[in-house]
Amino acid sequence: MRTAIILILLVVFAFAAPVDTYGARKDTKVIMEQLQTLQETLVRLDGKLTLVTADTAALLKRMQVVEEKVSAVSRLNADSGQDSESLKLSLQFIKEELNEFKSVLNKISDRLMNLPTGGVTTEPQVNEGEAQAEPVPAQSPETTYYTAYSDYIKKNYQLAIDGFKQFIRLFPQNILADNSLYWIGECYYSQKNYQEAVSTFTQLITNYSDGDKIPDAILKKGYALIEMGKQTEGVDVLKELISRFPLSEEASLAQQKIKDVMD
Repeated sequence: MRTAIILILLVVFAFAAPVDTYGARKDTKVIMEQLQTLQETLVRLDGKLTLVTADTAALLKRMQVVEEKVSAVSRLNADSGQDSESLKLSLQFIKEELNEFKSVLNKISDRLMNLPTGGVTTEPQVNEGEAQAEPVPAQSPETTYYTAYSDYIKKNYQLAIDGFKQFIRLFPQNILADNSLYWIGECYYSQKNYQEAVSTFTQLITNYSDGDKIPDAILKKGYALIEMGKQTEGVDVLKELISRFPLSEEASLAQQKIKDVMD
């Protein structure tokens, strides 16, 4: 709307200003060129807004699906007394989807920030000989991550490990990089490769000290050490978890594990 008003004012100014005939023709030509540039800017703006609107609509639909999943998990737990491990896995999957939503929202935010805010902007001119194709990953971060996560759910652990490692290699700064490392550790744990599991969880704890996977990683590191026969070391790790995150669900599981080991 603001841009349309500017266009109207420019046209009025072009034909109403009291100037000589030659000056009027010259000014009119300049203004028409400006109008053309503004029209091109509006086309680009409309295109960006269309993309943002489409992304937002798709995100809202997916959020509705997640809400339905949460309700279904809650009903299942209430009706059948679903065991804590199965419930935790179901909720973890939902948490992964919510993390993806954060990523999509960040992309939408970036697009909004890059929208032109005023004035006349033009696309940079690039000679055909100078144009270079920008390398683009074959898959999006979300596709790569969820392909690997799907393999984990299906117990295709080696495929999942390879997929999560690929994700970390291609997208090391992505918000799901720490999650990928965690699931690599879980894959090793499920394969009873406890040494690799401990090594992976330790790497996660060291490299992502502020990540939301830290309590889970400490818990499973303690479990893995106990499975290796290093009960004293494993119990110490679980006690560390209880000390650092006393109110967490992982702390409750750690207390139960310590009790089982000591009995």
